[in-house]
Amino acid sequence: MGFRKIFDIHTHVWPDKIATDVLKHLQAKSCNLPVYSDGTAGCLRELALKAGYSGWMNCPVVTRPDQAHSLNKKAALVNTWPSLSMGGIHPEDPDLVGELQHIMDLGLHGIKMHPEYQEFNPLEARVEPIWSFCESNDFPVIIHAGNDVGFQPPFHSRPRDFAELIRRHPGLTLICAHCGGWLVWDEVECDLSGHPVYFDTSFSAMYMRDDPGRFARIIRNHGIDRVIYGTDSPWQSLESGIADIEALPFDEADKDKIFWDNANKIFGLEELIA
Repeated sequence: MGFRKIFDIHTHVWPDKIATDVLKHLQAKSCNLPVYSDGTAGCLRELALKAGYSGWMNCPVVTRPDQAHSLNKKAALVNTWPSLSMGGIHPEDPDLVGELQHIMDLGLHGIKMHPEYQEFNPLEARVEPIWSFCESNDFPVIIHAGNDVGFQPPFHSRPRDFAELIRRHPGLTLICAHCGGWLVWDEVECDLSGHPVYFDTSFSAMYMRDDPGRFARIIRNHGIDRVIYGTDSPWQSLESGIADIEALPFDEADKDKIFWDNANKIFGLEELIA
């Protein structure tokens, strides 16, 4: 194998002055999951370049509607190749379309949504303006899919909801994190696999060890052209994320699609390289 371009679609960083406190809070909420960076943009850059990354995407989550405007301005500060960033929007924002336009004007690369932290179901009427705007403007959406270790059931979304969402909005570029639904992969294979959404690989393979063939099977059956590499850093180490893909029984061209080509088609990564 020669040089391989690697782009991580799903990472998280926070401003230096709050990163330590944020990580402590999230760890306490999430059964003391281990972390593999200190949550700052500088630490992620150091780890990513050491791991051989070409680039990576920050995915901020807005947990209160009054956070969005300032959070997106801060996200724009770390939105220079090789460190790119999505924006964040909250379903209760009083000016959804205005803030979405602000995110676009800042040059951010789409939006990140989280049904658990933001307490919404993807099919609710109140989030329809978000999907309609993103569909009309070819603005990608990364959405947390499946369960979340920091919350108790019932959860706010199921894989079948994303299948219905893309049926309603067939032009939406929808990236369902965690292979389409963290810890509900039986439902993913039954209700979402093969639908015209993307899956990212973040934080998934290590939770499929009870079924060693599942990770490869989900990717193959969904379609390699619609699977994108991600880790959910700091919750997964960059090296383990790479190793998960390298271990797949696919040829090098298919691994290149997962690591780079599919994200490049969505985000025009080649045009962003300085």
